[in-house]
Amino acid sequence: MSPSPEPTPEPLSPHTLPLALAHRTMRLSILEGSFAMFFINWTSGSVLTGFALHLGATPTALGLIASVPLLGQAISPLAAWLVGRRGRRKGVAVLAALLGRVLWALAALLPALPIPDEARSALLIALVALSSIFIAANGALWTAWMGDVVPAQERGRYFGLRSGINGMIGTVANLLAGVWLDRVGAPLNFQTVLLVAVGAGLVAVALLTRHDEPPLGGERLRMRSTFALPLMNRTFRRLAVFAVYWGFAVMISSPFVIPYFLNHLRMSYLQVAIWSTISAVSALVLSPTWGRLADRVGNKPVLAVTTFLAGTLLPLTWMLAAPGRLWPIWVSGVVDALVWSAINPGMFNLSLATTPRENRAAFIAVLSALTGVAGFLGGLVSGPLLELYRAFTPSATGWTAYHTLFATSATLRVMAWTLLRRVPEGGAWRTRELLKRAVPPRPPRHWR
Repeated sequence: MSPSPEPTPEPLSPHTLPLALAHRTMRLSILEGSFAMFFINWTSGSVLTGFALHLGATPTALGLIASVPLLGQAISPLAAWLVGRRGRRKGVAVLAALLGRVLWALAALLPALPIPDEARSALLIALVALSSIFIAANGALWTAWMGDVVPAQERGRYFGLRSGINGMIGTVANLLAGVWLDRVGAPLNFQTVLLVAVGAGLVAVALLTRHDEPPLGGERLRMRSTFALPLMNRTFRRLAVFAVYWGFAVMISSPFVIPYFLNHLRMSYLQVAIWSTISAVSALVLSPTWGRLADRVGNKPVLAVTTFLAGTLLPLTWMLAAPGRLWPIWVSGVVDALVWSAINPGMFNLSLATTPRENRAAFIAVLSALTGVAGFLGGLVSGPLLELYRAFTPSATGWTAYHTLFATSATLRVMAWTLLRRVPEGGAWRTRELLKRAVPPRPPRHWR
């Protein structure tokens, strides 16, 4: 097999939906994503962290609980191969979403089991891992599916709008969960939230069945080719190196942001929900703006700027906070929206812009698998790193092991742009040009 050609701008193809059907599915996807946000937010973040702490999770267990969903992405190429053999994505995507969400009903039973706390934590990790296999398969197929549905010239605006709306829905979910978790005793508070999350997830699955699907393009690949074809593409390899590095760098600290809020800063669940609300409201404004900018200048320069900010300004706002001094955390909510409302859609759109439409599901699935393994390894390392830093951090100072962990991740994040600049994107501006346009030149001084 010879190396595949480098990706080019997508031509009109018979494997696309009529525009009316595409816009119908795009509207349905926003509604489906709104219900999915209840499931996502109530099976992750402060809910999952608090539930794990209630079950007696150690720092290493917390790192695993946060990272095993990424390991589940390693199954994505298998889902892509299965879809290629069947010639359709919809059935496999719907089934994966259904199984991944129904499994969470079992989590509500964990506090009632007559077993040691360590065993409950281990079972929670196993449950998260199993569910994540199906959720990740659905995510990879959904990415390729919606990449074929949404016209290329509308992707930035559409996914920015979808991200902003879903972020607002996630805000409502977080506030409701925060109030409930603070007012109702454990474990009933966690059990109720998890069961309602499953119900919302099933509504999202029902809406997914109503999406239209364009025909698959490309040849039906063998299992080996599903892995080999993307890796033979030089542009894809460059994208994968950047995405793998970024996923690892982020997950060095990501599993312990919420534990830092709850354990060190002594924030309540409602306060964590308020932080999420600040982020979501800010994202509602910023997401469409970033989307329009990415449509104009390309995804690379936007990602270069925002990944740098995610490694500098965002960790700094966390570390400036202290128990009783939470104003930097409220600032961090805005910064969180500033960076992630650009990074998440930007990574998504860059993966679509730099992969060929033919056999795109294989490309996206392999990228998902590689970044998932990298993120898992980052999360796997994060727990032991935190324990190590605790052993060498003087307790009398205001500096904690959390701060050292955040600084470690920040150092890695700020270097990501060096790998991003090697990823080609047709028509994208240079980052220097974007910064030059964004910052007007100083007027000349006139000396008398």
